[in-house]
Amino acid sequence: MSETKEVLFMGDDSLQGAAAYLGGVLTHAGVDFSYVPSAQAAPLELLDRSRGLIIVSDFPARNLKSEAQARIAASVARGASLLMIGGWESFHGLAGEYHEGPLSEILPVKCKTCDDRVNYCQGAVPWIVKEHPCLEGLPWHEPPIFCGFNETSLAEGAELVLSARLIQIREQSLSFAEKDYPLLAFGTSGSGKTAALTTDLAPHWVGGWVDWGARRLSAQAPGGNEVEVGQSYAQFISQLVSFLLS
Repeated sequence: MSETKEVLFMGDDSLQGAAAYLGGVLTHAGVDFSYVPSAQAAPLELLDRSRGLIIVSDFPARNLKSEAQARIAASVARGASLLMIGGWESFHGLAGEYHEGPLSEILPVKCKTCDDRVNYCQGAVPWIVKEHPCLEGLPWHEPPIFCGFNETSLAEGAELVLSARLIQIREQSLSFAEKDYPLLAFGTSGSGKTAALTTDLAPHWVGGWVDWGARRLSAQAPGGNEVEVGQSYAQFISQLVSFLLS
């Protein structure tokens, strides 16, 4: 059983592409991780663990087939955590297709069985539904705007922490749409934790969230491109990962 790394991060293209954002923030926070690009199949030996965190972000199910998903589910049952982050190849997405299989059974949200992408030009804001340790100390009174997410529904027994509220601008008047959507949800499976963040953490869906915070910082994962992000964006990711590793 391989447990040489605390975090396994799979997807977001490559560390020279979109994965530079999450990878850079993890490195800035001092979190050690193994990385698998979106174009590669997941090495089965990296999926067997009883602690740590497995992150699936824009990593298509065709590269995480049933046996691999079953190993992740078994690892979570033993005490590891699973985080799925949104994108065109997450949840159902355009080519994610996690609507069936072992991971669909343990996610805290239910995936649609068709294209679930919501690309929204006027933006959405994260809305606090329930206080949670990963939200503490952040300027939610000045929430960021993001521009897309995967439409899901809350799974039975899951804890909804953030919802996505769509901004509506009509005739120079601003309001929110009546319907909101799951944005950040938590669950459990066996001894482990599960989480779903239905927006992306890299452009373009992340929108202004990547610039959230008064101070800016530079971050770079080993072998990855350097990125510049907002302090609150980095703090949110760090606190989310810290909770899932605890």
